[in-house]
Amino acid sequence: MTRPRAIIVGAGLGGCVLAQALLESHDVTIIERGAASSGAQFPIIDVGQPAITDPHIGSGLGGSTQLWHNGLIEIEDEIFSTHWPIQKAELHRHYEQAFLLLSHVPVERVRAAIITLRRKYQELGLPSAMLPGLFYPRWPMNVWEEFGLEPRVNLVRGNVAGFRVSQAGSILGLTVNAEGQSQDVPGDLFILSAGGLGSPILLQKLSSDLPLPALHHAGRHYEDHPMGFVGEVEVKVPLYRLWNYFVKGTGGNLRMPLVVTQGGMHVSFQLRPAATYYRDSRRQRVGSVLNELRQNPWNPVNYAKLFAHWDDVLDILSFKFGIRLPTKHYTLLMTAQMPASDEMSVWSELDQANGREVAIRHWQLTDEYQRDLSAAICEVLERLGPVITRSRVFPDWITAIHTGAHHSGTARLSASADSGVCNADCRVHGVSNLFVCDGSLIPASGIANTGLTIGALALRLAGHLRQLANSQSRECVE
Repeated sequence: MTRPRAIIVGAGLGGCVLAQALLESHDVTIIERGAASSGAQFPIIDVGQPAITDPHIGSGLGGSTQLWHNGLIEIEDEIFSTHWPIQKAELHRHYEQAFLLLSHVPVERVRAAIITLRRKYQELGLPSAMLPGLFYPRWPMNVWEEFGLEPRVNLVRGNVAGFRVSQAGSILGLTVNAEGQSQDVPGDLFILSAGGLGSPILLQKLSSDLPLPALHHAGRHYEDHPMGFVGEVEVKVPLYRLWNYFVKGTGGNLRMPLVVTQGGMHVSFQLRPAATYYRDSRRQRVGSVLNELRQNPWNPVNYAKLFAHWDDVLDILSFKFGIRLPTKHYTLLMTAQMPASDEMSVWSELDQANGREVAIRHWQLTDEYQRDLSAAICEVLERLGPVITRSRVFPDWITAIHTGAHHSGTARLSASADSGVCNADCRVHGVSNLFVCDGSLIPASGIANTGLTIGALALRLAGHLRQLANSQSRECVE
């Protein structure tokens, strides 16, 4: 019997986890437009709040997993109950499976470590009410290479330019352009895994052929994590023993950001060891070269930059070698939940100079939201009051805020086509065989990195698609 053909657009985290899980039941084709982890051929232009993180997205085989050491953290229960059309319980086992898949560590071991570490924080006099666990596996993982997908899937290189749609409104195939040539890629079901900035643009192209209510939401409801160093403190307790906690038997490390709530938004703060307390004007804006080192580990220039960023040296010594140098000085690294806007935030335009398509991202932090962030900084310093001897907020902290590159919400899950793009099964409202599987699905993430949730959603979708394939095969037999 012929197996169903699954066409996945994008070889990033969502696409690769989904492909790995579907191979036993489907013939899988992955369409990937990028040849490198980051490329100038698909530029992103920012309007509104300028971006500092470069690149925004990871193209190529493995997507952003080629670039960043994926911290694993679950989205809080409160965020699910407030913003999601499904309960967190529906993702519970998929979270466990995704955690094991992306770290090779059973999540129960890390959950036990979180409980232990919360107690240790409390014993030091630190607040422990809102301390979610952020686990970093020992080694970063390129999911394309880790799953060995190269010989097991059909790989098509090129850029999806359009959809071939039946009279009934289902998808028959995708038009893929590469090196001036165009080809049709037919399939039985189609999954967009092009990321929070890529998938909504593809859905906007589809809307010209299928003017569905759900597609009106593609590119809206955008959320990212504003991140940046906002101040510094001096503590009177030996926090250096706990801030980057080694989880025995895993090779990984656990960090526990302190979370406060302002304006209905969760705002987290990590205390990151600093070489000094007071920063003169030259070093007021705290930076980091760790991402540059991860992306280009053989570039000696990046190692030379470490001499200007001693805080990164402390981070590396602790994370890679387990060496925790005693320090009382810490910078406050803020990561905040962002209120989603109903306005269009992601779309594409043609560059009139060269005729190329460019992605536009409108990322805006309103004045009211900035005031909420400022209040959150004051609140966290107040909570830390019993264990700090002095503190200060950087006067220009708002200018150093940058995007976390956790693009989400732009094809979000929703109960109906009136409020989002996809239903609870990740299927686009109104299209029988089109699904989404990436960060654009996530209606809200709180302060959590989105990688683990993308993996869990991919595994959940794979289970749903396998059930559909099994039921269709039984109908054919009958």
